[in-house]
Parts: sequence; C-alpha cells; structure tokens
Amino acid sequence: MKFYSTILLLLIGSTLYAQENTYHKSSAWFSAIGDVHINTKFYGKTEVHVRRTGFTDHWQQLLVRPSIHYKLNNTVDFAVGYTFIRNYSYAPYSTPIDKNENNIWQQVTLSHTSGKVKFKHRFRYEERFIDKVAEKDGHLEVDGTSYTTRFRYRFTTSIPLVNIGEKHELSVQVFDEIWLNLDDDRVLPERLNQNWFYAGLAFEVNPKASLGIGYLNDHLALSGNDFETNNILQTTISYHF
Repeated sequence: MKFYSTILLLLIGSTLYAQENTYHKSSAWFSAIGDVHINTKFYGKTEVHVRRTGFTDHWQQLLVRPSIHYKLNNTVDFAVGYTFIRNYSYAPYSTPIDKNENNIWQQVTLSHTSGKVKFKHRFRYEERFIDKVAEKDGHLEVDGTSYTTRFRYRFTTSIPLVNIGEKHELSVQVFDEIWLNLDDDRVLPERLNQNWFYAGLAFEVNPKASLGIGYLNDHLALSGNDFETNNILQTTISYHF
C-alpha cells in the first residue's frame, strides 16, 4: 500500500509542477524490432531506436537493446536484457555533452484478452550505469560512471479495427508507461522520471511483419521543478524471423 501511495503522490506532484518551467520539443522517433525463436519457450529479440528532435534536425538518442525471453505460457513472458544508450546534447537543459548509458534489466510481461481486445502489463527493473560529466582544464569531459535504478510499468491495449483482405489487420494501439527513479537504498519510488502516452495504428503486413505509426507524448522530469514535454511522431517496424 505504501508503494502505491507513493506512486500516486508522485503523479499528483508532477501534475502540480507541470505548468512551471516546462520546455516543449517536437521529435521524430523510428524503431526497428526483430525477434527469432530458439525453441518453443525461448526467443531472442533486438531493438534499434533512432531518435531525432527539432522534429528531425538534431540527434536526441540512439538505443540498441538485445534481450532473451522465456515464454512460460500465453500469459507470462520473462526477459533479461541490455540497453546501450547514446544521449546527445540537444538543448541547454539536456546533457551538456554527448554521453553514454549502459543498463541491464529484468522484466515480466503479462498478457490477456477480452473478446478481440488485447491487454499487456509490462514491469521492468533497470540497473543503470551512466557517464558522469565533469569540467577538466576548462572543458567538459566524461569522468567516471554513476549507478542508479529505475522501475517502469507499461499498460498496453490493442483493439482491432478492420481486416484488409484476408490476412491484413489494422488495429488501434494505446499505452501509458510510468518511469520511476528508485530510492538508493530501497526498491521504493523516489521521483517521477518520465511518463509516456502513445496512441497510434498498427498494420499487419503479413504474419511476420507489421508497421506502426502514432503520436507519443513524453513528459520528462528534469532537475528541480523543470520538465520537458516532447511531442513525437513514432514509427515502428517489427519483424518475426
């Protein structure tokens, strides 16, 4: 109960401060996702995310995310993975120089359906190793690594709209994901890190490939009471090898 109460307080607090010192950006993000089955239970997955801001003018992030999954049944999916993140300096309030993050993560995804509507709950715990920036001899450079942890919960709904032909389904996808920085000493929420809201369309090209396009709003907590609101055109290609 204390855990959920803390989450509620963080959400209320973020809403109160969202009107103060909020920076607005427009971005275009592209994702390519592929997976290959090792056997009936195990499969590997790789994601590449190219993120540009100023719509497409400047680099914002580059992510590469391989993972191994164990599908217990149609409901439960376990995974462990690694993410390399290149963070670029794109605004006065962003990282002052380009720097990297390496994180390892563990997650469980729960899936269920109601009629034709599909639901997913994804819980991810991240251990993050982030480059620290320091001033040396009058210029900024990477100096060491900091360690922190983060919890992410995503709720996704997929609603089929229409079948185009016999095998091509067009559906609506909506998700919301909360990102929480965790306490240094305990696995408890310390501060809201981000909140993502996405609404878009997914088109099944064939049983192996799908395309997605939609709007993603990223509400990002910066230092102090500063926030960034990023309005994003998100495009995704997925392929099952």
